[in-house]
Amino acid sequence: MARLGDTVSYYQEPAFEKLLPDPEPMTERPYTLCISLEDMLVHSEWTREHGWRVAKRPGVDYFIRYLSQYYELVLFTSVPYGIAEPLWRKMDPFRFVTWPLFREATKYKDGKIVKDLSYLNRDLSKVIIIDTDPDHVSAQPENAIVLPKWTGDPKDKELVALIPFLEYIHTMQYPDVRVVLKSFEGKKIPEEFARREALARKKFQERLKAEKRQHPHKGQGLFGAVGGAFGLKPSKMSVMQPVDGEESITEALAQGKMLQDIARERGQRQYERLEKMVQENGEQWLKEEAEAQEKAQAEMMASMKTSFTSWFGNSAPAEKKGEKQA
Repeated sequence: MARLGDTVSYYQEPAFEKLLPDPEPMTERPYTLCISLEDMLVHSEWTREHGWRVAKRPGVDYFIRYLSQYYELVLFTSVPYGIAEPLWRKMDPFRFVTWPLFREATKYKDGKIVKDLSYLNRDLSKVIIIDTDPDHVSAQPENAIVLPKWTGDPKDKELVALIPFLEYIHTMQYPDVRVVLKSFEGKKIPEEFARREALARKKFQERLKAEKRQHPHKGQGLFGAVGGAFGLKPSKMSVMQPVDGEESITEALAQGKMLQDIARERGQRQYERLEKMVQENGEQWLKEEAEAQEKAQAEMMASMKTSFTSWFGNSAPAEKKGEKQA
């Protein structure tokens, strides 16, 4: 019975107890964002005329590349490795998604596939998962954003519309993303976030006018108005760190810019620099990666041949010696 239990567990539990390696201190992002594949980033359909066809959602490349500067991106799909890996390699050839996890990393419970984040080897207060199936996130619904399934609409903007909200979380450096997600529970996040941002902007402008009247040369007192207007308390705001060649935070605030405005300007500039690097060096990167893979395969084959030669080389003399004695 114990052996049977182990066998059942093998097919029901993720392949590994730790799905991701320990974070690297030098490259660690403050948050982890898990994204689904099927009916979120792509939509597959079959017709008699064309067979299976896969459509990529509008804005996927921008969504992934833009957020890669803020989040450790993890593809977490319920599709098996053999099917999803070639598709994902084609969609993300430059590896902006740090870790891909496939069906083998999921849990099977009560007849349903579950993406259990407790196996992720990450602090769950810093993890967000975006999916289109509530069952997939049933182990940690407090960490989840559940979107409607994308059915192939070429004019869809819902994925890109999430970026300001996700960027805001990084900007404000909240200690627990679950608290933030809880405050948006039952609401459509892009619309609710836009509503709160409009209110925050109104309060900010009022505070700015009052601040200028009272302290013409100071802007520090404006910080508290931003998070408060969203119904949230900001933590250590990442936007406070100065960037070379840019105006100071105080100067930006005095011009009427909110913290998220500053973050978006910085984020967009960084994205544009990244895109330029891809355009200028992308082909060379892919060529070098292909050469490295070919070299690794050649070395593996050489190692296997050496092992086979060693095995058969050692056994041959013994056999001949035995024949002589006979």
